[in-house]
Amino acid sequence: MTRKLKPEDLMPEPVRPESWECCGSDCGDACIQTIYWHEKAKYDAQQREWKVQQEAAKNEGRLKDNHD
Repeated sequence: MTRKLKPEDLMPEPVRPESWECCGSDCGDACIQTIYWHEKAKYDAQQREWKVQQEAAKNEGRLKDNHD
């Protein structure tokens, strides 16, 4: 089971590097572009999970309201 995210757990959206920031030396995993895309993938996955959790919480609230 995925742990429930709290707002303070959310990572900030990574800032895409400008093209001039890349040295063009084929740095592999140390390249700022590669680092950005890895961080962006993590951020996007976390945002999707956050939305799923928020929707589930909203639906739980609706269910509780209907049974009261």
